[in-house]
Amino acid sequence: MGGAALEGGVRRSHVMRYRIAFVDCDPAQIVHFSNYFRWFDTSSREFFSACGVPSWRDTERASGIIGTPLVDAQASFRNPATYGEDLEIETWVEQWNTKSFVMRHVARRGETVIAEGRDIRVFARRDPADPLRIRAVEIPAEYREMCG
Repeated sequence: MGGAALEGGVRRSHVMRYRIAFVDCDPAQIVHFSNYFRWFDTSSREFFSACGVPSWRDTERASGIIGTPLVDAQASFRNPATYGEDLEIETWVEQWNTKSFVMRHVARRGETVIAEGRDIRVFARRDPADPLRIRAVEIPAEYREMCG
């Protein structure tokens, strides 16, 4: 577990390692942009797991929280990457709000930044009036504390 720079200290972060597969690339053998969003999403859950947050199946049983769906996602692609290369994706929570939070992701090949991502997520429960819909809920204080 690393630490992303933060005013006045270090913020908790998690690094996920991934070896790029041939299938991750486009015909030019460059990683297709959509894969970064998939990896950032995976890294988000890995971050929560590393912080000790139970699986979303367990949180749904215990408190009704089904996960942290995306509200917004952005990425900047800085350098190309190709199959056979190893990436490290560092993820951390940049900002906690009442019901939403901002996650940051930096994908690196060694010291080279390949892509950076920022997404806004919410903790959600199923809507009691319509179980096919979800509702954002206040972020549980215990998860904020665990994921500092």
